[in-house]
Amino acid sequence: KHRTDAELGVGYGKVILLGEHAVVYGRHAIACPLPLTMRAHVEDCDSGVNLLIPSWGVEYQLAKTPKHRRSFEKAAGAILDELGLANRGIRIEVFPDVPRGMGLGGSAALAVAIVRALDCHFQLDLTDDEINRLAFQSEVIAHGQPSGIDNTMATYAKPLVFRKGTPPLVELLNIPRPLSLVVGMTGTQGLTAKTVGRVRDAWKKQPHLYEKVFDDIDALVLQSVSALQDNDVKSVGELMNVCHGLLNALQVSTPKLERAIEIAREAGAVGAKLTGGGGGGSMVALCDNNANDVQTALEQQGFQTIPIRVGGNA
Repeated sequence: KHRTDAELGVGYGKVILLGEHAVVYGRHAIACPLPLTMRAHVEDCDSGVNLLIPSWGVEYQLAKTPKHRRSFEKAAGAILDELGLANRGIRIEVFPDVPRGMGLGGSAALAVAIVRALDCHFQLDLTDDEINRLAFQSEVIAHGQPSGIDNTMATYAKPLVFRKGTPPLVELLNIPRPLSLVVGMTGTQGLTAKTVGRVRDAWKKQPHLYEKVFDDIDALVLQSVSALQDNDVKSVGELMNVCHGLLNALQVSTPKLERAIEIAREAGAVGAKLTGGGGGGSMVALCDNNANDVQTALEQQGFQTIPIRVGGNA
């Protein structure tokens, strides 16, 4: 049956423009919403909590006790435990448009969609802040030590400057003229928990070295905020290119990502870099009136793309 959006919980995907990885260590990052969402619908059923994601071939009953839950169930289970709904008969159906494992915030968007669908069905009257907090708790289970940027974007769906903390710094980013971005997906799943863990191991061994890299990334992010507000697209592109070099220093890129970035730059993108956790996943290119050329070049080489316009009245 066709469901109206009013009956569905919605969580938004995201693309990090600059600042991934460093954001885990208390530095700033810039993120923009994707025009892709996760949507969820909740209805009562006879027994158990049943999670269905038909297009992913996922259909199972969540284990009642946390220790018996599989990895995928743990994040959804934590939300239900917190809301006191784990013993209700519930059927949760998810309609996912955010690709899995592409560094585009799919797990956080899924969490927000489920929380909003539960909120709608059980009339919990949750605020966006409460929805965001619950989604963050599920991200902690999914990723170990997330910054909170993914769930914040999944909840609010606006261009943001973010810095983690208690509470985190979340500022709306003023982008006067629309930015033209192209996301290129490698098709290889990048497991964020794995790349974040690898950076953490390196940081523990040589904290001074890695803190310096995070400081350098932070400086690029803050320069980009100014450049974006001045409509200086070329400067933002240059800062993205330099940021990618620093992400390479953290060893979170892959040959496939490098190839996509090179294709985008050759096709005229003013800046291109990996986005999200890396280790696979996606890259993002900033374009200056030539997004079609960049998109075509990536698609001709077998990369799936998502064109995005952000800011202004986009």
